[in-house]
Order: sequence, then structure tokens, then C-alpha cells
Amino acid sequence: MPTRSTSLAFRPRSHAAALLRSSPSALHRLAWAAALAAGPALAQSERTSQPPEGVSEATAVAPSSLPAVTVRAQAMRETAAGPVNGYAAKRSGTAMRGDVALRDTPQAVSVISADALRDLSLRTIDEVADYVAGVNREAAQANPYALSFYIRGFNTAGAASSYNGFREYGFETPQSAVNIERIEFLKGPSSVLYGGAGALSGLVNIVSKMPQAERRNEVRLTAGSFGHRRAQLDSTGPLDQDQRLLYRLTAEVDKDGNFVDGVDQQSLFLSPVLTWHVAPSTRIDAEWVVQRVDRPGREPYFSRHPDFFRIPLTTQLGDPDTELGGGGDLRRDLARLELTHQFDNGLKFRQGLFAQYVSSDDTTIQTSSYNPATQLLQRRVRDVASYDRSRISQSELSGEAAAVGMRHQWLVGLEAGKLDSGYQFTVAPYSPINLFAPTYPGAIQGTLTTSPWEDSYSEFQALYAQDIMDVTRQVKLVVGARYDWLRSWAQQRSPGQSAKVTKDSDLSPRLGVVWQPNERISAYASWTKSFRANRGTDRQGQTFSPQTGKQYEVGFKFDPRPGLSGSVAVFEYTRGNIPTTDPVDDDYSILVGEQRSRGLEVELSGRVMPGLDVIASYTYLDARVTKDNRLPVGDRLVGVPRHAVGVFGKLSLARVGLQGFSATLGVSHARDRPSGLPNDPDGAGPLTAGDVKLPSYTTANLGLIYDTGHYSVRLTGRNINNARIYDGYNSTFQPRAPRSWSVELASTF
Repeated sequence: MPTRSTSLAFRPRSHAAALLRSSPSALHRLAWAAALAAGPALAQSERTSQPPEGVSEATAVAPSSLPAVTVRAQAMRETAAGPVNGYAAKRSGTAMRGDVALRDTPQAVSVISADALRDLSLRTIDEVADYVAGVNREAAQANPYALSFYIRGFNTAGAASSYNGFREYGFETPQSAVNIERIEFLKGPSSVLYGGAGALSGLVNIVSKMPQAERRNEVRLTAGSFGHRRAQLDSTGPLDQDQRLLYRLTAEVDKDGNFVDGVDQQSLFLSPVLTWHVAPSTRIDAEWVVQRVDRPGREPYFSRHPDFFRIPLTTQLGDPDTELGGGGDLRRDLARLELTHQFDNGLKFRQGLFAQYVSSDDTTIQTSSYNPATQLLQRRVRDVASYDRSRISQSELSGEAAAVGMRHQWLVGLEAGKLDSGYQFTVAPYSPINLFAPTYPGAIQGTLTTSPWEDSYSEFQALYAQDIMDVTRQVKLVVGARYDWLRSWAQQRSPGQSAKVTKDSDLSPRLGVVWQPNERISAYASWTKSFRANRGTDRQGQTFSPQTGKQYEVGFKFDPRPGLSGSVAVFEYTRGNIPTTDPVDDDYSILVGEQRSRGLEVELSGRVMPGLDVIASYTYLDARVTKDNRLPVGDRLVGVPRHAVGVFGKLSLARVGLQGFSATLGVSHARDRPSGLPNDPDGAGPLTAGDVKLPSYTTANLGLIYDTGHYSVRLTGRNINNARIYDGYNSTFQPRAPRSWSVELASTF
């Protein structure tokens, strides 16, 4: 048995002269001179009685012989990779792989900005799902820093995670919030641009914070319930006088805070980023991420029996008195290098390189069976060693052109990469425990059995293209397609075992139409088809056929007022060749037939009125089995409620005389959810699906903030009504934390 080890806008005009001196060619000097000469003309706004939204106005009093001069400064334009001013994003880089307005995107996209993340005061990143339509938490206490969700009814098991547009495996990959600029949820198939290495039902893309020309430093210290302590650093600014070389450094130490008795964790996170403006039209970004996690084990999950709803949420079903009780090490190392160049004719070239390595080794005691007559829980000890490695290259060319009487915003790309993963189990029977009167420590009661390593490898190459066409001033047509060539093989590290090779190739198309009768309303309809390679092998060592997906979606997006955005989407999504737990051996998976989800999603985010910012969502979702050779047709999918509502608001208290104070309130509600497939527990005697449903819940979070701009104090209460909430994972479930509190001190300088 392995033993546990502990690891710990380009430049301001004040630098114009320096830029002209440093430009590498006469052409660049001429371009900059022209830009500087045109600057005053470009800055002058159209003459109106009131300045538009985002514009500040100042009037200089001139001598009597001269007219007054009005100067208007336009706020910095939002970009898909940059900060969002408030809660309502206008642009996204995830859905269309470029800087495209959300109103031009014929698919539902939810963007959670850094401002919103800060005000939500999340303990773990997956808590954001309570306020995103069509997204639910997936039980992933295996890794409290993971990104794992149900999107439109289907669990992602981390396969729907990407980092700045590069695919990663989020169930194992840890992520800190300290370096996140925005989290973007693309709902529905993503293979049209992300391919067979992505996810079918949606994509969660982390957009990281990039260096800024304005020097800024921020330190945050947090303490809270269950011994939680956290320290964060975010520092950015120029490294040279000409502001051609910029840096950003984010770091975090996060310790304890797990509500389960005897379970603690610690994460150390460090990410330096450099941006080098080689020339006015050429930029290089280099990013590194290093994270080390000493975490609790990935189980025990609760079994599908109503007795598990009766025990305290803090009950430890493992063994906190020994290292076997749940613990392990998780390592993440990431490197990203990107070059972008803007040609004089308007074409833009981007070359990105990405490499990530994640490895873990954890030991835990997990549930194997439960006898309600004796209230004894049978257990086993399991050690899991695993790794996941990604190396990806992306080459893209984009631009705008006029052809066939239409304006085209086009993109073509080539992506290639290698993805490797592997795991090994060591298991043994462990002493049983009484569910209602647990005693510790226990002991191994049998022989340790170690399975051979299971390694999976895949190589892929893909070509993709997309065109956003302005058919008329009000109608846009979006056409996109990607063709993937995948080669996968799997092999056990044991004598005589040969690799099993699978070759897959397929086309993933997307067709969408957008109608924009005015600047505030955008209606759309889209059809998308996709596929994704399945990971791993079955019990016989055979690789799996790819998953397939198809979606129809209609909706509209609207801006009731500046700074406030809403959306409504109706969809039907069908998915086939889905892996699920093998009923013979839960260490492996099998493929099932077809599953379908239909739903309605409504979202609103932004400034409702001066001093009040909101995020609100409602979801209706009917997700069920439609064809299968093992599961009952009509069974509802795991962990997904039919109705869910989430509302978060931040209210400034300045209007009642409390300058600098704000109050926050978040309320989320979800109806009951199935705890497993099949919905009726197999072999559980008289139990029915109703006996083991994850119960409905309503919970509230409260916050009080005092912020001077240079320092702030934030008090947060989570689940203040102490609701009992459970999240599903396959045919098991886990509780969420009971009532908790935290206080945060921050300083900006």
C-alpha cells in the first residue's frame, strides 16, 4: 500500500514617445504617429445632450473670447478575455472561439465575472452552479477544488472543463478562484470548435486573469467555520518603463474547512503570467500554473438508502484515526504560450501551445454495501494512483471580409494534441462500521489486491471553420464545422497484454440564425451535432465507441437597460453511447443506449437599478432515459431537479446613509432529484425511488461588505437556514456543508 506523503488596451498615450522610439521599424513608427495624430479626433464623441452609457463628461471653462470645450472619455471596451464591468458580460470567447458579442451567438452562454465571483464569496468554485441556469453541482468531494457539474441534465465528470480554450480533465484537475477573470458556461454541444476531446452537453471554460498596464496589488485573508483559513495575492503591472512587458502574479494558500469530521485539506496555488508586446501588432503571453493539494480521499459516498439521510452531515464513514481514512496528494503543472499577430490587412493569427500534467495518489475507505437490519456498513480500503497528461497545439487565422453582398467574420483553425491518462487500484476488505454509532479505528480484514495499471492514450488532429455572416442589417447566419481524426489505444501493464487501438473520425456541424430587430433584442435558432471519444476500457479491456450528441435550441437575448442583460432558451438535446458504472464491477464502465433532455432556461444579470446588482436564473429540465438495454426507459437522470431557481443580489446601503456598506443575499431552491439509475434501487427490497430521492431544498446565503476602495471587510454566512442538501454522483450521493461563516479582510494598493 503506498503511503501518504504531504506536499505541500495596449498603452496609455503618456508613453507615446517611448513607443515611437522602441518600434522596430519605420512602418511601425509611421503607424503609431498616425494613431497619435488621430487620437483627439477619435476621442471626440458625437454631439448629444447627454453622454452615452459608459462615457464621462467634463467641461472646461475657457476665456470669454473662446468657446467652452467639452471632453468626453469613453470607458475601455470590454473584450472576451478581459475584465467585465459588473455582472453583465457583453462578449465571450468560448462559444465562437473569438471575441464575439453574446448577442451574435446562437447558443446559450452564461458568464460569471470576477466581480460576481468576489461578491458571491464562494468557498468552492462549484457553488456558482446555484445561480446558473441549466447547471447543477455534481458531488466531487474527491477533489474539493475540482470543476464538475451537471449541464443540461448530463454529468460531465470533469470532461467538460477547459482552461483558456484548451481542454483539461476537471474532475481531477484542481482550480483556485484567485486567478479567474471569468467562468463561461457554454450550454449544449461544443464539438464544433472543441472537438471529440471536449464534452457533449456543454463546456465550462476558465478565463484566467491577464497582466494589466496599471499597477495594482491586492491581498485577501479569510477565516471561517471548520477551521478554514485562506490567504490570496493578486499583483499586476509593468516590468519596464515603456510598458511593453507586463506581469501578473496570483497565489493562494487554502487550508482546512472541510465539514466532515476528521477530514482536512490544504492547497497551495501559484500562477505567474507574462505579456510581452513585441510590437504594436504582436503580443506573446506566457502562463504557468502550479498547484499542490493535500486532500481528503475521494469517498466514501453515501449509499442509496434512506438511513443515510438520517445521520449528521458531518459523519465520517471512513477512518479519521489512520492514514487509510482518506487522504492523498494531487499535483497540477500547467504551461501555456500564445502568440497573436494582427496583420496590416486586418487578418489576425494566433498560435497557442498548452501542456498540463495532473497526478494523484490517494487512499480512502469507501462503502461497499449496507445492511439496514443491523445498521452495519460494509467497507473496503482503496488506494488509487492516477495521472492525466495533455499536450495541445492550436493555430488559428481570423478576419473580416465582404463577399456575395454580405459581411463575413470568419475563423479557420487547426488543432492537434496528445492526451494520456492512467490509473491503478489497490483494494482490500475493511472492518464494518455502525452507521448510527461509528467507532474508530478499524483495520484491514483481508489481502491487499493490486490491479495492473490501465493506460489510455489518444492523438487527435482537427480542422475547423466558422463564418458569421451579416445577411442583412438585422439577420446573421452562423455556419461552423469541425472534422476530427482520433486515434486511441488502451493497454494494461501486464505481461502478454497488447494495446487495443481505436480510430474515430467525424464531422461536427453547427448552423444558427440570429435576428436582431434592434440593439437590445436578439432572437436565435440553432442546430448542433457533436461527438466525443469515450475514455478508458471496459472490464474486458476493450475501448469504447464515441459518444454522440444532437441539439435543437431557440431563444432570445435582451438588454432591458444598459448594464443589464437577460436570456431565454428552449432546447432538446439527445445523447447516445453514454458510459455508466458497470453493475458487475464499479471500477469500470459500460455503454448505455440513449438519453434525452428538454428544458427551459431563463437568466438575468447586471444592474437592475442604481445600487442593486443581481444574478437570477430559473431552469425547467426533463432529463430521462429514452433507449437502453439495461436501464428502464423513462427513468430520470441522476442529480437533476425538474425545477431550480437561484437569485443573488448585492445592494448598496449608501442611500440609507451607510457609505461604503453593501449587503448581499443569495437564495437557491431545487426540487427533489433521483439519486441513481435505475430510479428504483436494484436489490434494495421494499425501497422505492421515492424513498431514496435526493430531497428538495431551499437555502440562503447572507453577506455584509464594507469597502473603501483601498480596503474591505466582508462577512459571509452560507446555508444560514442549515438546510440538509445532497448532491448526486452516478448512483451515490454526498451532503453539502451545513451552516457556516467566514470573514475576509482585503487590501488594495
